[in-house]
Amino acid sequence: NTSTRLNFCSGAKYNDIDDDAKQNALEYRWPNLTTTETTSKEDQIFWGKQYNKHGTCCSELFNQDAYFDLAMDLKDKFDLLTILGKHGIRPGTAHHYSLKIQKAIKS
Repeated sequence: NTSTRLNFCSGAKYNDIDDDAKQNALEYRWPNLTTTETTSKEDQIFWGKQYNKHGTCCSELFNQDAYFDLAMDLKDKFDLLTILGKHGIRPGTAHHYSLKIQKAIKS
């Protein structure tokens, strides 16, 4: 939906993930970079925040499990760091123009 920002919708809220395999897959592909792996899996603050902000907007189409599966599939399909690097955008450098980043991803 390009006419609406997909932030903080009214869909179902995050439920902790109990499945160890799912936790491991998320930790590998979508880690919380501000804490340890153990804390990330126990608290699940990062994944909960992401789901509550974005996943709730698609909860009529995808339940929470499907949302995270889709996110991991997209991560596997697109190597975002390589895509950005090919356009001169590298981690740790300031990029004041988000349009440059949007164009790199769109291409």
